Amino acid sequence: MSEFFTFLSTLVVCSTLIFNVTLVLLALPPSKLREVGIECVKWGVVAGLVVLTFSPLDLLPGLPIDDLVYIIGAILTGKSAFGSREKRRLYDEIEMAELRQRAKGAGDVHSQN
Repeated sequence: MSEFFTFLSTLVVCSTLIFNVTLVLLALPPSKLREVGIECVKWGVVAGLVVLTFSPLDLLPGLPIDDLVYIIGAILTGKSAFGSREKRRLYDEIEMAELRQRAKGAGDVHSQN
């Protein structure tokens, strides 16, 4: 029984840590750090839901409904994490294009003098 309480206390500590990190990241102004952090938290939630799927803890003992909810939650959160990654990569490409354009424009100004 002591292993169960050790597992439960570890689960509570990890969940609290993820929750607190999420609150801090949501309080930050929009930035790359915030986007990367939220994406990492989403992947952490996916990992936690997958672990809960195979753990002996059940919300409804004897019924696989809670495992189905964990799997659906993991799939939806993973899809959201992939969407965040694609959005972040798109913003990075746009930013690089703007920087190249500025560098090209700055090179023309210096060559005219």
